[in-house]
Amino acid sequence: MKKLLAIIGVTILLSTIVLSGCNEQKKPIISSFEIIPNQIELGETATIYWNVSEATLVTIDNSIGAVNISGNRTITPTQTTTYTLTAKSSTTVIATTSITVNQPLEKPNVSMIQSEFYIEITAIKNAHIIQSQVYVIANNITTTENQTSALGPTINEGDGNPTNLGNGDIITFQNLSDFPVKELWNIQLMYRGDIIGQCIFRNPKGPYDTPIVRMIQSKSNVTIIGIINGPLQQTSCSIIATNTTSGVNQTSLVGAALTDRDNNPTVLGISDQITFSNLGKFTRGDQWTIQLVYKGIIIGQCTFTKLLDIILIPP
Repeated sequence: MKKLLAIIGVTILLSTIVLSGCNEQKKPIISSFEIIPNQIELGETATIYWNVSEATLVTIDNSIGAVNISGNRTITPTQTTTYTLTAKSSTTVIATTSITVNQPLEKPNVSMIQSEFYIEITAIKNAHIIQSQVYVIANNITTTENQTSALGPTINEGDGNPTNLGNGDIITFQNLSDFPVKELWNIQLMYRGDIIGQCIFRNPKGPYDTPIVRMIQSKSNVTIIGIINGPLQQTSCSIIATNTTSGVNQTSLVGAALTDRDNNPTVLGISDQITFSNLGKFTRGDQWTIQLVYKGIIIGQCTFTKLLDIILIPP
């Protein structure tokens, strides 16, 4: 009996050792977790890399979330930040890595001018300026009253970079028709509590219900970057593509079509695109005037040039 109990005891001990060894093998191993480069200027990007094994769940904080056990991610932090990687299985292991973000030594300076119904950014010194941290103040010059809310100013993307404020971005006003013609405002652009740019805006003569759409070429597409006096029904928009050399309407031949990109197929929006399905029939350097028509009125246009001999249109 004692011999049997001894055998059972040894068996239990061995089982405990084996199970303990299995658990130890399942402990997550973080082989690497780093940011390259680990020091950037404000507005620049870096890449965060990680490599983990023996984990069932890997997460990274600062809005990255759950990730594969190995991989990389481009990041654009706006301040010095420490990232924490958490790897879990039967136990939890963490690792941290940091990036230093150098702030500009000098205050940014932005030049702005009025252009019709909107204000356009024409020059920026001491960039990079994070666009989401910029806001507008509109003070009535005659009464000195703050009329920002009443005017409804909005910063619209216009340079193809939605992260940073840039030349070509515009400020539009939603409620100009509520104010007298020729009324003046001092428009101030604010960034981190400082005035970084300002100009005088004069309420222009109407009609205020005439839509204006700003468009630019974006590689093999045309992208909507600004809409004034919207909203516009997307189904009421059409396209005219005219060859700039011959003057021939080639809309069907280039396969011009309005494509939804802002997840709202009903209303025309910023980032919606005009795509071309038949550019392969044309040679590099061919050029067209692209016009956007809304209910019979041309509301925007730009020049489009075929950049490459082979154009791939994504599905």
